[in-house]
Amino acid sequence: MLEVFNIIGLIAFAFSGAVKGIKRELDIFGITVLGLVTALGGGVLRDFMVARIPIMLLDPYYIGFSILGVLIAIFTRRWSDVILSDFGFLFSDAIGLSAFTITGALIAQQYNLGVIGIIMLGLSTAVGGGVIRDILVREIPLILQKEVYASCSILGATVFWLITSSGGESGLASTTGMLTTLFLRVVAIIRHWNLPRFLS
Repeated sequence: MLEVFNIIGLIAFAFSGAVKGIKRELDIFGITVLGLVTALGGGVLRDFMVARIPIMLLDPYYIGFSILGVLIAIFTRRWSDVILSDFGFLFSDAIGLSAFTITGALIAQQYNLGVIGIIMLGLSTAVGGGVIRDILVREIPLILQKEVYASCSILGATVFWLITSSGGESGLASTTGMLTTLFLRVVAIIRHWNLPRFLS
């Protein structure tokens, strides 16, 4: 299950990062860098939190699937305006968010962490790369803006913990947690759900 969700997250986040680079009219190197840091940044942060060598340095498929996501964005950019639309970017980002929430939760489970550890590793894996991506293009990170974003990851990781702590299988917990995160995030995008802001 960990490998499956990793692949989904790597491709989706690399795609979203590359789309951001294309929209900002970066060159091929800039597009690739933006895709790679989006796909790999959260996992590196997660691995530092559990004091292990970042898995991207040990397993070449992490780089491979990330590059695949970048290539998909590059080669599909001319086929449809949907690819470069805000919804296209946000939807691919939502898939990455939901998949990486679960990979972080699964790593936390491997280290026998409790609910706080599961939520923190799920959240950091899910949002870390996107934060780096947005900073590189001089944008306020999506997690800090008004949109319902991080809370979707937190709820997905919580669902994962509730199922596993009740004796449920990791496969069921992973699938349910991912679908919960994805459903909430997509609905938030479509319905423009926002958290309260305090305006001066």
